[in-house]
Amino acid sequence: MRVFITGAIGFVGGWLLSELARGGHTVVSAPGPQELDIADRDGLARWLSQTGGPPDAVVHLAGMAFAPDAKSDPAEAFRVNVGGTVALFEALRLVGIKPAVLVTGSSDVYGQPKAADLPLNENAPIAPAHAYGMSKIAQEASAIEAAVRHGFPVVVTRSFNHVGPGQRPVFVVPAMARRVIAMQRGERNYIPAGNVDVRRDLTDVRDVVRAYRLLLERTAQDPAPQPRVVNVASGKAVTVRFIIDQLCEIVGLTPRIQVDQSLVRDDDPVEIRGDASLLRELTGWRPEIPLRTTLIDVLAEAAKTV
Repeated sequence: MRVFITGAIGFVGGWLLSELARGGHTVVSAPGPQELDIADRDGLARWLSQTGGPPDAVVHLAGMAFAPDAKSDPAEAFRVNVGGTVALFEALRLVGIKPAVLVTGSSDVYGQPKAADLPLNENAPIAPAHAYGMSKIAQEASAIEAAVRHGFPVVVTRSFNHVGPGQRPVFVVPAMARRVIAMQRGERNYIPAGNVDVRRDLTDVRDVVRAYRLLLERTAQDPAPQPRVVNVASGKAVTVRFIIDQLCEIVGLTPRIQVDQSLVRDDDPVEIRGDASLLRELTGWRPEIPLRTTLIDVLAEAAKTV
């Protein structure tokens, strides 16, 4: 397939480019935000028309991906996450094509789930608690509306936390890896952290992009009569404390954690854990990369950058 990708320059985008190429697909990347505003319908239409042929499928990754960024600038979060999604579908309509479209959403749409609802499947209550989650459920609704109203083959993911090399250090795992490396080098004698006992469902980004490829292939080859919403999750949750302990064990340190109140988020859910049964049913996908392998790779990258 010819697969067009928005947001290809980001963390997930780089891994997805490699995954699609390994799958035998031809990939065309949208220009970055300095050249093309993702909310510019006409600009997107020009890009779609000037790439040597129409796409068979589109992966829409572009948008704001870090919840605190959305909290700081909710208007921009809605502009790019929702406006960018609407603009993409409108651009496809302007060009007159209906490729399969995968839109990457977020488990943040579930908000602060109750223990009784875990693990979260796609029928769990939707209750976004902040600007990021609200923008992602609105993005999801925009994609579904385009599918229902205009006949686009669409799959929307609700992706749980994914980690791996290349992720910005504002996210918890690469942030902790850098602090562990700094401690290993004697630059500090403790590891500052926030909510260390919250539990999160973590999947290696390389497993995540494999799920995206499989879902995209399924949607292109066997379009569903209605748009699909699919969790991408490992089904297991670990604490931040466990992550720190593992990082320290890998480099041979005794973990010394000190809670930094500036890093504590009062609205952090106690546990988020997903049920990926639908993804498995549709594609046969299961996570393959152990968390320890992910942490080793993230530490290796941190050691080169700190």
